[in-house]
Amino acid sequence: MRIANSMLTANFLNNLNRNLEKMVKQQTQIATGKRITRLSDDPMGTVQSMNTRVRINRIEQYKRNIDSAQSWIGQSESAILELNEVVKSAYENAVSSSNDYLTASDKASAAELIGQLKEHVVTVANAKSGDKFIFSGFNSESLPMQIDSGTGAIMYNGIDMSNAMDPALIAEGSQIIEYEIAYNITSKISISGTELLGTGDENIYIILDEYYNALQNDAPASELSEYIDRLKDAQGRLLNVDSRIGGRTNRLELVMTRHDEDLLNYTYIKSKVEDVDQAEALMNYKMTEGVYMAALQMASSIIQPTLLDFLK
Repeated sequence: MRIANSMLTANFLNNLNRNLEKMVKQQTQIATGKRITRLSDDPMGTVQSMNTRVRINRIEQYKRNIDSAQSWIGQSESAILELNEVVKSAYENAVSSSNDYLTASDKASAAELIGQLKEHVVTVANAKSGDKFIFSGFNSESLPMQIDSGTGAIMYNGIDMSNAMDPALIAEGSQIIEYEIAYNITSKISISGTELLGTGDENIYIILDEYYNALQNDAPASELSEYIDRLKDAQGRLLNVDSRIGGRTNRLELVMTRHDEDLLNYTYIKSKVEDVDQAEALMNYKMTEGVYMAALQMASSIIQPTLLDFLK
């Protein structure tokens, strides 16, 4: 087969163009720091990179959920500790008031403190995290605790808390907000108002209200002493709630640690697939550039001489 000069020229130009395309690709890798800039660069690597990115995005969402949960639980724990201080103050007041030496005036003064404490109970129970009420169950946009202006009863989401057996109150108390903190794993983050204050005769506000009325009515020491045990039991229930909050906090911290480790691992995998070794890429580029320049120098011996070359 006769090899024409035009065939040599076309073959040379094709090879030169491929070498130039390789140089452009290597320049892009060096400039972007990425080994894969198009799907065709590495189809299998691209699929692995996309799967890794999905996992990273999912982990980052779980971490954001945990951050929100920790903030919510932190606010709940602060409110519980504040409420515990209220009950503690009322307990100390009940201990000091349970003797026969107090006059009606002394009891009236003690009642002033109890009146302030029971109002603060409502304030604490209406605590918020951001723009959401943390003890209102699913109805986190509305004020959960209110005092009925007519009866003076404490209402939780519009339901009287004095009847512990009220099905509507029980249903409200079962409304617990949960966050997804890992794949197919959720964690409870909220405490209902019924868990916080109790219901019926165990309700902290009701105990303080009855104690307040007893002081106002100059009740005898024997009657006032009954509130010591009731307040002590209320404090014990608060500490139990606080312990559950602590358990949730520990779990969130453990899951967050695991997510941090997974995120580091998947980020490393993503980097191995996507990122280019700058030193290696630069060396390859210089080699390709050298080949390209040598090819240009060879062009003079491949392209057919013209009549002008013989006239020199």
